[in-house]
Amino acid sequence: MNVEEIRRIKAKSDGTTLYEHTCMVIKTGLKLLQSLSLPEDTKAFLEQFFVQAAILHDLGKVHPTFQRRLNGDKNACIRHELVSFWFAKTFLEVNDVVLFAVATHHKSVESGICNKSLSMFDLNGISISVEEGSYLPLSKGTMCEETLQSWLSLFSESFVYRKKKLDKISKNFCFMLRESKQKKAVPCLANRQRFSLLRAFLQTADHLASGGQTEIPDYQMISLDDFQPHDGLIKFPFRHFQEKLQQWTGDAILHAPTGSGKTEAALSWVYANQQKGNRLFYLLPYTASINAMMTRLCNVYNRSGVMVRHSKSLNFIYNELCNEDSNMTPDYVELEQKARSVHLLSHEVYYPITIMTLHQLLRVPCHGKGWEFSMLECQNALFIIDEFHAYNAFLTGKMLGTVKIFRKFFGAKFLFMSATIPDFLLKQIAEEVYDGDYSKIIRLDPDSKSDAYVMGRKRHHLVCHSGENIGQCIGQIEADLAKGLSVLVIVNNVKTCQQIYQEIDFDESKKRMLHGGFNQKSRREIERSVTHPDKSKRPQLLVATQAVEVSLDIDYNTAYIENAPIDSLIQRFGRVNRGGKLVDAAGNKKMADVHLFDHIIGKTPFYDELLLHDTWSVMLQLDGRNLSEDDLISACNIVYKDGYSEKQKSDYIQGFHSVSSFEEKWIAGMYRDWVDEILDKNNQKVDVLCYNLKEEYCSLINQKRYIEANELLVSVYPYHKIKPSKDLDVLIVSELYYDEKKGCIEKKSDCYEII
Repeated sequence: MNVEEIRRIKAKSDGTTLYEHTCMVIKTGLKLLQSLSLPEDTKAFLEQFFVQAAILHDLGKVHPTFQRRLNGDKNACIRHELVSFWFAKTFLEVNDVVLFAVATHHKSVESGICNKSLSMFDLNGISISVEEGSYLPLSKGTMCEETLQSWLSLFSESFVYRKKKLDKISKNFCFMLRESKQKKAVPCLANRQRFSLLRAFLQTADHLASGGQTEIPDYQMISLDDFQPHDGLIKFPFRHFQEKLQQWTGDAILHAPTGSGKTEAALSWVYANQQKGNRLFYLLPYTASINAMMTRLCNVYNRSGVMVRHSKSLNFIYNELCNEDSNMTPDYVELEQKARSVHLLSHEVYYPITIMTLHQLLRVPCHGKGWEFSMLECQNALFIIDEFHAYNAFLTGKMLGTVKIFRKFFGAKFLFMSATIPDFLLKQIAEEVYDGDYSKIIRLDPDSKSDAYVMGRKRHHLVCHSGENIGQCIGQIEADLAKGLSVLVIVNNVKTCQQIYQEIDFDESKKRMLHGGFNQKSRREIERSVTHPDKSKRPQLLVATQAVEVSLDIDYNTAYIENAPIDSLIQRFGRVNRGGKLVDAAGNKKMADVHLFDHIIGKTPFYDELLLHDTWSVMLQLDGRNLSEDDLISACNIVYKDGYSEKQKSDYIQGFHSVSSFEEKWIAGMYRDWVDEILDKNNQKVDVLCYNLKEEYCSLINQKRYIEANELLVSVYPYHKIKPSKDLDVLIVSELYYDEKKGCIEKKSDCYEII
């Protein structure tokens, strides 16, 4: 194949030529390289090998079988990247790291545990002799040295040709492309890490170029003015602990109360540690809090550089696009295509600022899909872990083990922030992650006026109801509402939430529920309502589960709360009289009554019974008192005075050590299903459609509004076998009914539990 012929070869079905695409990949990769904060030796390595890999990665598309595929022949199947690899290995003296990146830039190495992997048939086909190779007989003369020479003549990069053409690709090299044999072929871990690095970089450049994203957003350096606390035009001074973080370089563990300005503190830490090419990751426990944080960070950073990453991020992106086009007649097909493109982009090494769940971080040491990208975006990155629950000992252990890995391998910096970290866990973090360096711990300074104000501030009057449950105080809740108070009710499961909501007699237009039994469509509307910028338009009554615990900017006058682990209770208290500005009719400052109930309605298998007992015992000692932040911190430490229980210790150790084999299990180009390693298989939620939404679902599908259709599904824990619908590609459950205000309702209580 001569130069003119190869210039006309197509790489994409849209008509993009192979030469055009390759040039875009090179251009994108070089820009990406400049946008990342990588160590100098890493940059030098990529500069040395990336362009070669980019030039060679898609050469196999010259094969006639691939061209037939582009022209619509669905029976024409070929692994073009292996043909590219064949060209490079047969005729050139190329480093193995380049050959590996080329061969695996689409599929993982051959593996029995990875769905999208190369097959043994393909590997055998490229390893046998030239005369017997599986791709050669159909190549019509394209798989030859002339083709390679014509192609390489289009670029300025220098290549060294073999003095004698290779007759056979060795088995040993093909072992590099097999999970079970790679360590034998590449025993040096450092070499396997280099394989992963170049592969990830080539994949990223290829994906971005294919999506037309040749411009990479740079990290935007922020100033203090960008996030200084303010109320409209009036700016407030930073608190002492926030100012301290503005001078703090390196890792830190911040213990500060809810409502004290932790977001500004986090940005203060970012300000002190930011550098050109930074990547910033802000971790939160729930999708609702992530979406809320997106709004806050977009007030500091340019929107174009900020993205969310969680299980429902496609829905978030789609609805954001719909809101942008709200004044126009929507083209749903176009909006969906755009949303899916942005969603794919959110999983690439593209956005400088990402807001995500902890589970996204835990993918990496478990070698989950895309884990190798961390070698690019997590180098020297800044991580903020905003609240985590001490009572989940397994995830806490896994998180700390992961942080240790990220600090060692990527030089990443971490800021832990929580209002609820007990002293034993602070010490655990200092010992396990920071080798006993307790200077990493930052607490509010009682000698500072601004910090002392926060710590001594009293916002809540505790009323403990021994031997009672919330259902016995419905009349009192109704009386508070009649007085004009805004009331927050927090219970521990969905059934109770629905039951209490139903029993409270109050204006339907002024009350709402928020729990895990709502589908995405309803939940989005509820979250908008309870966080409305105009507080007078928020619901006066909110009945919720733990979904409201973290980072939702809600503020109620009084609360009725079921007992829960102390760290959860502190978060729940933080949603009441949040700024400590509650006043009586005469304008005098007053406490917000927080009613705490001993008896929990329904089951709570996700909470440790001993922890619940200890929490209640400690809170009962505070009954009738006005509580300061110091009181709550002391209560937390008393509950956890002996640290974790024996079972929790076992869970913590299991979680911590579950990531310790990260290096040992390092196989370049291979990923595994990380979810099964983190969550109990029998405790995973399943997305189902309540039977009464079938007609609406079908209507949306017929309009090709697939994302909106999926927003009608609700997540449940199945305890009995679910039978899929015969006529739709979705699980329809006849026992579940959906109500817009109440969420998913069970017709048979023993079939499902929704949390």
